[in-house]
Amino acid sequence: MQIKYILYVLAMPLTIQMVFAQRHDPLKKDTTNTKQLKEVVVTGTRTAKSLQQVPIPITRITAEEIRKKGLVRLNEVLSEQTGMTILDDPHGQGIQIQGFDPAYTMILIDGLPIIGRNTGILELSRITTNNIERIEIVKGPTSSLYGSEAMAGVVNIITADPEKGVSGGTSIRYGTNKTADVSLNSAYQNDKFSISGFANRYSSGGYTLNSSSGLPTVSPFAGYTLNVKSSYKIDHLTTIKLSVRYYTNDQDSRYLVSGRYAGGTGTERDFNFAPVITHHFSDQLFSTLQLYRSTYKTNSDVRYEDDRSVYDQTYFNQAFNRAELQNDYTVKDNLKLTAGAGAQYETVEATRYTQLQSFTSGYGYVQADWLPIKRLDIIAGGRYDLHSVYKSQFSPKLAASYAVNNKLTLLASVGKGYKAPDFRQLYLNFTNAEVGYSVFGYEEAAAGIQRLQQQGQIQSVLIDPASLQRLNAESSTAFNLGYRYRPTTKIYCTANLFRNNITNLIETASIAIKTNGQSVYSYFNLNKVYTQGIETDLSYQVFKPLQLAGGFQYLEAYDQDVLNQIAAGKVFTKDAATNLTKLIKSSDYGGLLGRSKYTYNVRVNYLDQKTGINAAIRAIYRGRYGYKDSDGNGIVNRDDEYTKGYVLVNASLSKPMFKEAIRLQLTAQNLLNYKDTQVILNLPGRLIYAGIAYNFSKK
Repeated sequence: MQIKYILYVLAMPLTIQMVFAQRHDPLKKDTTNTKQLKEVVVTGTRTAKSLQQVPIPITRITAEEIRKKGLVRLNEVLSEQTGMTILDDPHGQGIQIQGFDPAYTMILIDGLPIIGRNTGILELSRITTNNIERIEIVKGPTSSLYGSEAMAGVVNIITADPEKGVSGGTSIRYGTNKTADVSLNSAYQNDKFSISGFANRYSSGGYTLNSSSGLPTVSPFAGYTLNVKSSYKIDHLTTIKLSVRYYTNDQDSRYLVSGRYAGGTGTERDFNFAPVITHHFSDQLFSTLQLYRSTYKTNSDVRYEDDRSVYDQTYFNQAFNRAELQNDYTVKDNLKLTAGAGAQYETVEATRYTQLQSFTSGYGYVQADWLPIKRLDIIAGGRYDLHSVYKSQFSPKLAASYAVNNKLTLLASVGKGYKAPDFRQLYLNFTNAEVGYSVFGYEEAAAGIQRLQQQGQIQSVLIDPASLQRLNAESSTAFNLGYRYRPTTKIYCTANLFRNNITNLIETASIAIKTNGQSVYSYFNLNKVYTQGIETDLSYQVFKPLQLAGGFQYLEAYDQDVLNQIAAGKVFTKDAATNLTKLIKSSDYGGLLGRSKYTYNVRVNYLDQKTGINAAIRAIYRGRYGYKDSDGNGIVNRDDEYTKGYVLVNASLSKPMFKEAIRLQLTAQNLLNYKDTQVILNLPGRLIYAGIAYNFSKK
């Protein structure tokens, strides 16, 4: 890692303190502590805790911040956060944290996991933000509390609870590509009972990045979200809650396949059901029993347009069931214990699996939150997972925060994270009918090779499937070191140094060559990888209406095995100009695909107190990153293997009316109209939206 960036970030608090020391009046009442009491987070510790005190890297985004920017989908919100990058995939848009692929970040709604990763990516745009209270983002492994898929971190979308009395509202956003987002909500709450309902319709006419082809890059779609939450206080000690969420999406598609057009409709369904009961046994002991069932289903029927014969018919059905009991016990004022246990049962049935497959697992976790002295907060804990397929996992974590004073808090943490082999890596049984290659999960590899041999399709076996070692969970050891700094009420700065050492990374490799020249692939625990870097974020209230802010990330992400081979002089390339073969130097190696070494953002917000008009402009820069291997050596090392760096400029303008009951909104994304039609398919160009929202509350 480049030392100048480390020194810059670590020196920032001292620099800021020197600049503002003379301007800050020590006799003036400081409202910082009052504000911190309101900035409570729950995701990082599973208990309510002050944002300034929690000893792990965490970001809190409020609904008001999101509304002022005119953002309505989860991918729009996360794309503007420091240290987070949206990655594009044929199956959706996922989020990259600390250099990890999207499959390693857990997405929660009200603390419950969202399923539907049939290729490892969970499509973020299927989640609306119109009914939320806040979003909490934990960076770094959180497997000590949440288990698998939390190796990179957790994004928790916390939906809004009803206000007392009757409340409700509606909002509409419409713009480029016939994109419409319409929401309707209502709620009621009294002293014992509350209920809220939310409905959303999100649709688009799609777009194409190649108008001459006549084919859509993103096809037209229409999606609906329905959400109902209710609660009832049986008495002052016991409350029961119920949450139901349903999402459906229909998308038309059209392709050109070997000179023939094919088209059809794909459907997507997501249903979540979660009853909860909470009980206070005493002032010290609080328990929560939660049941959760989630189902996710897709179905696609694509046919050739000329004769209606089948091009592709697929389905994917996944179910997730969980029961969990969590207990929170206050031993004394400075020591709190959290302990829980649960059991899960998951199934998947799909076109690319030979039969219904299932996982059964159980887990237990414990955490201690201890303040040995007023300024020092220590959190220690761990989780043990038992699984029906892969080896058991233990994920410990130790974190501490130290308040140097009421302005500066230092943070340090170390922890283990893991990601279990998924259904695809274990049970996939797929042959591409057009190209001719095959991919088998670990459990299917031996039978798949034998079947192809019997059919005379195998030319040579490279690796005997019987010699394959059992797949183990991928694991990481992570280190984070940083601070939160608020020298005055006008300025706030955070920084974090991170390092993740990843072992047993699951990769695909060829195990046989078919008679058609194509390969047969399977999954292996192969590589050792590390990601490391530094990120910092700074906001400054220049004067009451104007706020300036910015964030920066420097990232290194490398395969340690490749570095070892380069050091041993075993990796070569062909010079693009001379076509001569030459040795690769470590400085030539560009690291893992899809990782930008430099990303930053700049944010300006102006709020006119008299009129309520809020104007904001944000610029997000993503540095170049490797996306292909053009010389066949398996790594990124030549300039023609990188995308160009680019800047996205987003802006918004909002105006509240009638005592803020109505809000008018104008939003622009990608104002500079940047496109990369070959590589970045999630950038359709400039997007302009207009919206209006109405809300009421009657107590």
